[in-house]
Amino acid sequence: MLHSDEDKCNVVQLPEGVTPFIYITQNEFLGRKHKKLKEDDVAICECKYDASVPESACVERCLNVITNTECTPGYCQCGATCRNQRFQKCEYAKTKLFRTEGRGWGLLADENIKAGQFIIEYCGEVISSEEAKKRSQAYEAHGLKDAYIISLDANHFIDATRKGSFARFINHSCWPNCETRKWTVLGETRVGIFAKQDISIGMELAYDYNFEWYGGATVQCLCGAANCSIFLGAKSQGFQEYNHVWEDGDVRYTVEEVPLYDSAEDDSLPVIAGTGGRNEQTKILNDSEGSTLKLEPSNTTCKSFNIGSGSTPKKKAQRLPKRKVKSSSRKQVNDGDFAKLFATKEAREEVTMYEHP
Repeated sequence: MLHSDEDKCNVVQLPEGVTPFIYITQNEFLGRKHKKLKEDDVAICECKYDASVPESACVERCLNVITNTECTPGYCQCGATCRNQRFQKCEYAKTKLFRTEGRGWGLLADENIKAGQFIIEYCGEVISSEEAKKRSQAYEAHGLKDAYIISLDANHFIDATRKGSFARFINHSCWPNCETRKWTVLGETRVGIFAKQDISIGMELAYDYNFEWYGGATVQCLCGAANCSIFLGAKSQGFQEYNHVWEDGDVRYTVEEVPLYDSAEDDSLPVIAGTGGRNEQTKILNDSEGSTLKLEPSNTTCKSFNIGSGSTPKKKAQRLPKRKVKSSSRKQVNDGDFAKLFATKEAREEVTMYEHP
């Protein structure tokens, strides 16, 4: 059991068998401190709390809520009644850890959750993309099967492997009932888990991890959804291009479908050189400057082509030496001599008859 006297959000109870980790409710930054929001950068909404209208305290129509920005304490006119400080106040839905069948630990709803409701924040260590790559390789080298790294922005990731919140236990599903959303909280970008639909108590929480597959071994998906993609990352472009089997008649990668460079300034259009037959193995696209694109069939069973760039040297036309052509006179064949070549008299007479009607 982990306790913290400073923050009530840090009081959690872990069931037996859970791999130890440091529970946190706010991201920790590797190499820098939390940003200090400048007063000029504070987003102030126009909400005014009316006790007779509870929905007036920074809810759906609040300008900050619309832009996924939490209100800053001391600047919101709704004061303590502001309902747009869920990340800061750890206003999490009630959840519970449980052991799944074949998928490790998972997180289920311990109360009824409404569609759009904030469930929990995904917390961890904020690291650079370079550090994320190093850690992923280190985890794999040490045989660590469960790593919890998600993307924060183009250059940073959140690693909840050693430090994190219970959001790290939410499993992937191809038919999820939750989704991730990015919010700006006191100048920092933070990731929250929100309900996509109404979730009943006792239901497992899941969201789509949106795996990006960059090669290597394929990992089977065990979510069990009716629309399961079978493999993790199967929806990514890299996975589909690598594993797609081109059907007969698919001409997307034939030379005729390669876009040719065309410009009004060119003296002539590009020329396609090749045999043009069905058994053609190599085709070369030549433009007016002599640069080429060479398309050759790959060694796979797929009907795809490897495209390589280069230039082919221009060969000068080889001139043959001039030779004198001898004039030959046609020899006249004597009919009588030709007729003697036949064995029978009838044949010799017939030849003579046709030559001299």
